[in-house]
Parts: sequence; C-alpha cells; structure tokens
Amino acid sequence: MQNNKAATTFARALDSINERLAGAAQRAGRARDEVEILAVTKTLSTERMQEAMDLGIRQFGESRVQETVQKKKFLADLLPPEQVPRWHLIGHLQTNKVRRAVELFDCIQSVDSLRLAELLAQEGERRAQPVSCLIEIKISNEARKMGLPPDHLAPFLERAVRLSFLRIEGLMGIAPHFKNPEQTRPYFASLRSLFEKNIGAFSVARPILSMGMSQDFEVAVEEGSTMVRIGTALFGARA
Repeated sequence: MQNNKAATTFARALDSINERLAGAAQRAGRARDEVEILAVTKTLSTERMQEAMDLGIRQFGESRVQETVQKKKFLADLLPPEQVPRWHLIGHLQTNKVRRAVELFDCIQSVDSLRLAELLAQEGERRAQPVSCLIEIKISNEARKMGLPPDHLAPFLERAVRLSFLRIEGLMGIAPHFKNPEQTRPYFASLRSLFEKNIGAFSVARPILSMGMSQDFEVAVEEGSTMVRIGTALFGARA
C-alpha cells in the first residue's frame, strides 16, 4: 500500500510540474516539448527511480559514483536496451575520477576547466567514443558555486572545439537561491545570452541549455532553458 501511495504522490507531482512547464513555455512563446526534465535522483532508492521510469522519465541526474553504479545495475537488469535512461553527472568532477565518470555517465554536465575537458577527450579517444558534456558556467557570485567564469567561455571554446573526442552539447548553470524565484531572472537571462552567442560551437542539432531547479524552473523556462533539473519538486524533500 505504501508503494502504491508513493507512486500516486509522484504521479501527481509530475502532472503538476508538467502543467507548470507548459504554462512557462506558453508565456515565453515556446512549445512544452522544447523542455526536458532531468530527474535529480541522488540519495533516492532504486524503487523510487523505477516509479519515475514507469511514468516516462528517461533522464537521471546523479553526483556520486558508487551510488550510480548500484542504480545503473539495478535498472539495467530490469529494462530492455531501448528503455535504458540517459545518465547525467551534475556534481563537480575531480580530474582523478574522469575514467570512472566516463564509464558511468552519458553526459558530464559539470565541465568547468580546459584541463578537465582535455582529460575527458583523452578518455574518449581511449574508448574510441566521444564524451558528451555541458560546460558549467558560474553565473552566481557565491564562493561555493563551481563553474567557468562567463568571460572565459569564448577562449575555452576556441580550444575545446578542437578536441575530437569531446562532444560539447551546450551549457549548464546554477542561479543563486532566492525566496522569490523572480530574482533569478537576470542570472538565467545572462546564461541564455551566452548560450545564444556561442551556439555554433555546440556539437548537436538541438543544443542543451540546462538551467532551473525545483525552486526556480518556471523562470528558467521563460528565459530559454531546454532542460530543468528537478529533484525535490518531484520526489519530496530528502531524508
């Protein structure tokens, strides 16, 4: 009974988020299907992730290697290959963990230095398969936030696009946390502007602008986000 109740609660949360995404997209003159949900599942059980997959979620965001190993094995044993989700690393990646991260994740959303980009490309060449990534931009002045300074992006891309085994799919950024989400708007607008100025450097037909989380995703979508990272609003507060 508890599992059924949890699944129902999740379904209601997902319906609410989809309605809010549709409203935000409409306000911006965009289509709802221009925005993907990345479910942030760090610390969640595999059972909760299965609930998400049962309702169509196919992209998961994780930040811990060992936890991701266990979850990938659990879901791979249950699913046919065509239903296996896309795994995104959304936490900071240390250079000494590059090889393991590339083995586990389909996209590294937190590339914040040329050295890290070069190491990922080297690992991609070793595996004979390009490594997909987003460049994390530091749009907040908070000291604890990671990312490449905005004015470093152009020279970074000039060198990074030459890395044959690195596939740069777009940008990611985290706005400061405000009680009033409207205060995040200028941060998201600045990242969108940077994204649009450099869109020719991205290696996919539909580049990703990953911005917006549970507390501010509607503003992010209004400002051009194509991927929102949703955890608490989907699954409730972590224990």
